[in-house]
Amino acid sequence: MVNWLTDQCRSLSDFFRKGRNKYNDDYLALADAHQEWVAARNFFEQVSDPDLVDYAILSLKAAEKRYVYLWKRVREREQAWEEGL
Repeated sequence: MVNWLTDQCRSLSDFFRKGRNKYNDDYLALADAHQEWVAARNFFEQVSDPDLVDYAILSLKAAEKRYVYLWKRVREREQAWEEGL
């Protein structure tokens, strides 16, 4: 499942890189944030050194917060665009 999501984000990133504008930049940032979140989750699941557990937890929380923030921003822009139609 994680591999499928990663492939989908990579495909979206490639699609949106073709034409740059403020909306595409948000989608690129969202795709990058998702990849960062997946990587942080994988690191957290694999870490075994007690000294790295705190780092893994903080990295995972930060990546999740960034993803949620960007997702809300994209959703708000999409709603504003739809209302403008």
